[in-house]
Amino acid sequence: MLSEAPSAAPISFEAIEELSLSIVIPTHGRLATLQKCLASILAAQLPEATEILVVCNGSDPPSEDYLRMLSASEPRLHLMELDQGTPADARNAAMSKVRGEIVYFLDDDVTIAPDLFSRALGVFAHRPEVDVVGGPNLTPPASTLFEHSVGAVLASPFGSARVAARYRSTGQLRSTDDRALILCNLAIRNRAIAHRQPLFEGDLVCNEENLLLGLLELENRRMLHDPALVVYHSRRGTLGGFARQIFKYGRGRWQNTLALPRSLSVTFLLPSIFLLYLLVLPFLSFSGRLMPLAVYGVLLLNFAAYEALRARSLRAFPQFLVLFPACHLAYGAGLMWQGALSAPPALRLKPRSEPSAS
Repeated sequence: MLSEAPSAAPISFEAIEELSLSIVIPTHGRLATLQKCLASILAAQLPEATEILVVCNGSDPPSEDYLRMLSASEPRLHLMELDQGTPADARNAAMSKVRGEIVYFLDDDVTIAPDLFSRALGVFAHRPEVDVVGGPNLTPPASTLFEHSVGAVLASPFGSARVAARYRSTGQLRSTDDRALILCNLAIRNRAIAHRQPLFEGDLVCNEENLLLGLLELENRRMLHDPALVVYHSRRGTLGGFARQIFKYGRGRWQNTLALPRSLSVTFLLPSIFLLYLLVLPFLSFSGRLMPLAVYGVLLLNFAAYEALRARSLRAFPQFLVLFPACHLAYGAGLMWQGALSAPPALRLKPRSEPSAS
């Protein structure tokens, strides 16, 4: 189907046992996916000095009971219980407990390749100047056609532009910034982040790793993307779920921009510009007003056809015709929505006052 196999050549890992590893996973109300995640971790190649910190972010008796039972036979597993907060709050709480030289952040709905940790630790062992290593999250092979289509949109330069590398396994081990790194598959040397309290900004709706990585870049921390460092991440199974996810990404991008203005790129603004164009199009009268829409239509048809051919499915073609615009418009709307929420009070639209009863 549409998932891509790792392409980078394997490297030797004779020094990985010298590094200690802390794996951090926040969870809430997703026991089935958490069980699959932990099963893949425990089946992986792990150094002797490994701890797995699972943070229950809010009351979650089924997950808590399962984790207590599992920890009885698996001493590397440690359960933390918190009052309900954001995922950033859960990860910050875990950071107060981690002891490993390398901190590996995962989501509770991923499964991992067996060599994930050994490969990452091998990079750190052989490159002492590197502080951050991450890889892509791919669509699980057993996903539905719609879920594979969602993954293909995320991995497409037309769908995700600068951040498409987060969702595809192509190229070689290379230097990067936050564009090719994502929090569900991210390893960081503890020495680079131990002084940061809190590590993640809890007020962000998402994308908190982008702000952290932007700040680490300002400190000249070396960051690498390894396309063979693979996790498999479930995709949204409905159009509405996908649109809400991307809308949230747009909101997070605006919050990142406010916190770190240099992180903004024109490509992040293009969906909002296109959405504004569509909104004002009925009121335009000049002769070339339809040209941007025509150009977009040509690009849409070409990329939808290309992805359908890659999927070897004619049924995927109409899905791409819907998913690509949904991705662009939802992102643009999310960025604009958060921008309006973040505007100074004097600039916000105020509700019209009710006329007096006199």
